[in-house]
Amino acid sequence: MLLWPSSWDVIGVDYCMTLIPQAPSLQSLELFVSTVDLGSVSKAARRHLISQPSASARIAELERLLHIKLIDGTPQGSKVTPAGNQIYLLAKETLDSADRLITAAKQLSNQRSQQLRIHASHTIAEYLLPNWLGTLRQRNSTLVPELTVTNSSQVIQSVKATGDLGFIESYETDDELETVVVGKDELWVVVGSKHPWAKRKRPVTPAILATWPLVLRERGSGTRSVFEDQMAKAGHGDLLLEAEMGSTSAIKSTLALRGSSGVLSSLAVKSEIDDSSLVKIEVIGLDLSRTLHAVWSRHRGISYSERELVKVASQPG
Repeated sequence: MLLWPSSWDVIGVDYCMTLIPQAPSLQSLELFVSTVDLGSVSKAARRHLISQPSASARIAELERLLHIKLIDGTPQGSKVTPAGNQIYLLAKETLDSADRLITAAKQLSNQRSQQLRIHASHTIAEYLLPNWLGTLRQRNSTLVPELTVTNSSQVIQSVKATGDLGFIESYETDDELETVVVGKDELWVVVGSKHPWAKRKRPVTPAILATWPLVLRERGSGTRSVFEDQMAKAGHGDLLLEAEMGSTSAIKSTLALRGSSGVLSSLAVKSEIDDSSLVKIEVIGLDLSRTLHAVWSRHRGISYSERELVKVASQPG
């Protein structure tokens, strides 16, 4: 009769049934397959909504994991190696199997709706997300979005803590997050109709802006951080504040009623400029354009419904 070592009883029989250590992730295999199909790491990165350096790093990590050279870089693009081609065929089989598993699981699920948790900065949440979500729900009527609105800095912290999808309007980045540009915006200096600048014909400079009290968003907002960064680059890091507010609507009301000056997104004040309740002031010497970003956890990745929302957000118009 064979006797197992006593340590075996402590470890348990399941020890012999563990998965192969350091097995590649499905996301890495999917990225590799896309690189071969498209002939380019950068094209594969765009397909999967990640940066080109991140895609290259993932391919390199997959090669280290498998101890096989998969891709050769050439002036014409990315060329699969002979060994890589064999891995490519096996990877496609693996992904097909995983896809069948996921499809079967969805069919077996009795859930009648899908949740989509989103964290978004104020401007994006108020002026862009409603249209994006409307388009997405036309494609999937069972989707149930759950939106948390806060400033850009808090969005980043929430995404890191929860793994949910986020949308920000600041320069801020984080090594734990993937990011992709979904649009562009511009900040406008605006005043109430009673402000001395309301009838001004000449543009204002950063030096002039630095001498006037401004109503700005709270610290941590994308609008505030972009404006302060640009003023600092122009040599005017110290600003005069009349007030700081956590609400775009409150700022617009303050500007209109008190004849104050402030800085807001063009998306937020376009209708007020059109009806002349607020006046846009031309500014020279500052680049107040900015990009809007979707962000998500590198570790968790991005779900199908999140990916579809990012695609909708990235569409022009």
